[in-house]
Amino acid sequence: MPETQIPPAIEPHREERAPEEIMQQESITEESMQASNDEALKVQALQEMEAQQAAARAATLSFQILPETFAILRLPPQIVRGMPEFIFQSSFYTISRSPDEVSIVCEERLVVRHIDTHGLGNIAKINSNWRLLRLGVMDLSLTGIAARFAGVLADNDVNVNIIATYDTDYVMIPQSKFARAVKALRRAGYTVE
Repeated sequence: MPETQIPPAIEPHREERAPEEIMQQESITEESMQASNDEALKVQALQEMEAQQAAARAATLSFQILPETFAILRLPPQIVRGMPEFIFQSSFYTISRSPDEVSIVCEERLVVRHIDTHGLGNIAKINSNWRLLRLGVMDLSLTGIAARFAGVLADNDVNVNIIATYDTDYVMIPQSKFARAVKALRRAGYTVE
């Protein structure tokens, strides 16, 4: 049986390169990879520096203790038409409405004094005995501020409810955990006054 020969056009192409050419190509590839790695390291270092600067700015933020005790109320969404006036007497209040509820935070003393006179006793869910910390004025472009202080509090078994405003955050803390929260924040470098 005669041997079949593969025509040269079909034979696999084998590139013959000199060892110097191969080494030069590998060197160029290694240089490209090193340049990419250097660029990635520069980006990472810049990101770390920005995170450290943000943490330093956050550490200079201080909390102010509001002297009053607060309550949070959950009311049906249609209550907005007849919002109780006593809410507006509170030193701090916030009203949030969703399709399912109206949530109100205001001074607890006002809720206790007026809840029944406004007929809310049967329709309101009330959670009382909260203290508030007001975070100093902060720039809206800062990131991670709430995550940092909430992390400190979570690590110390303190649950919080954060209320954001344009200028700052208010942190609601249960009265039963308030002393622990203040101590934890001070240990973490925050000023609490």
